[in-house]
Amino acid sequence: MLLLIIVLLGAALRFYGIGHQGIWYDESYTFSLVHLHLGVMFNRIPHSESTPPLYYCCVWVWARIFGFGAAGVRTFSALCGTLTIPVAFATARKLLHGKRPALIAAALTACNPLLIWYSQEARSYELLVLTSACTLLTFAYARERPRPLALALWAFACCCAVTTHYYAILLIVPEAAWLIYEHRYRRLVYAAIGVIALVCLALLPLIHAQDGNRMNHWIGRSPLGERLTQVIPLFLIGPETPIRVALKLLAFAAALTALALLFFGSRRRERQGAFLPAGLAITGLVISLLIIPFSDTFLTRNLLPLWLPAALVIAAGLGVSRARLLGAAMTLVLCGIGITSTIAVASNYYMQRPDWQRVAELLGPLPAQTHRVILIFRNEGGPPLALFLPQLRYFKQGEVNDVSEIDIISVSDIHHLGGFCWWGSACNLIPSKLSRSYQIPGFHMTSRGRFEQFHVLKLVSEQPTTVTRESIARAVHHPRLLHDSLLLQN
Repeated sequence: MLLLIIVLLGAALRFYGIGHQGIWYDESYTFSLVHLHLGVMFNRIPHSESTPPLYYCCVWVWARIFGFGAAGVRTFSALCGTLTIPVAFATARKLLHGKRPALIAAALTACNPLLIWYSQEARSYELLVLTSACTLLTFAYARERPRPLALALWAFACCCAVTTHYYAILLIVPEAAWLIYEHRYRRLVYAAIGVIALVCLALLPLIHAQDGNRMNHWIGRSPLGERLTQVIPLFLIGPETPIRVALKLLAFAAALTALALLFFGSRRRERQGAFLPAGLAITGLVISLLIIPFSDTFLTRNLLPLWLPAALVIAAGLGVSRARLLGAAMTLVLCGIGITSTIAVASNYYMQRPDWQRVAELLGPLPAQTHRVILIFRNEGGPPLALFLPQLRYFKQGEVNDVSEIDIISVSDIHHLGGFCWWGSACNLIPSKLSRSYQIPGFHMTSRGRFEQFHVLKLVSEQPTTVTRESIARAVHHPRLLHDSLLLQN
């Protein structure tokens, strides 16, 4: 009964208000893909994505059942996040040898802010969490008794995980090494690993093609030190919370208490249960660091396969039999942070994904038989806006005739966490200033609007006019528009 309550709580945190937030930059690629025919989608994935195709295939089918809107597509991730809760319980029950730490693991999974965040995003990360959790659960059974069914289920879970996201290997490789070490004389173990290796080899051409599209190269240009220091805070309290510093310190205190209880207040059996997930998490982290010289895509969301093993270590500490009250209190602290974060995100647009759909509505319809130029200062809004404005493309060079409207968009100075920020919340937007007016020959200002952090200045021409990229750059005093997005709609 308690597990059912935890699962229902986790489902409520994930499904409530799932369509409320905007579709941001990364998600726009998912929404663009699922509208295509299946064969066309497969052809686009090597050029527009940096992950394998399993998630897109699943959500392609899902959208045709539940709709192509934000809520319809995102509910697949929410379902994956909800299913992860009982899988975490079953995995903890098998590895930690007790119902109490298993319930704690389920509660931490249900209320974790990072998992809730990605359960409400139309990207592959929550499916990665689910499939990685399944590899850990099936690995626990295969390790105990490496029978054909157990090994086949483990191999299948691993294949699903690695075809969801390449970073699933952070957990699969340590699991395979552990099986080889403990059952090195079992041929079936090598056969299962061989199947997984064949799937990985089949993905190599796709990996090569996606590396050429340079979709992930921005990660390597970002400070590695900041990316490293983000991992633990994001694992504990997620990307967005109010009074973040205070909650981070509180979460750290709860996690350190769990480790102290595990090392100094636990029985031998309780410590031994935590040894395996701790070893998998540490080994996976080492592998992620070893990958950096070859492909620097080290980012917290790519480490999500390691979240559950790390959480099991915390659950083992909080579930020790000698400190029931303290463990329960620290569990409530961590769950309370997750619930607080979720409520705060739902009620504050500064903590949400930017709502480009409402920006498109603010722009309004395009006059017939004319063109519209859209300039977005210092932000990349083309892909999400293209979902709501038909025939939108980049205006890169040359001139355009019959332009009747120019819209200039800026983002007000907003609350953000500071430092290196990469998730889809408002901190992903770069602040810019909008002047009172702009002198573009043939155009005059007709309106100035605002929605949340977006400001829109509308210029119109009484007669369709020819516009060049250079004339707009001169008018707004942004040389060559190097850091801006200039779009054209016709």
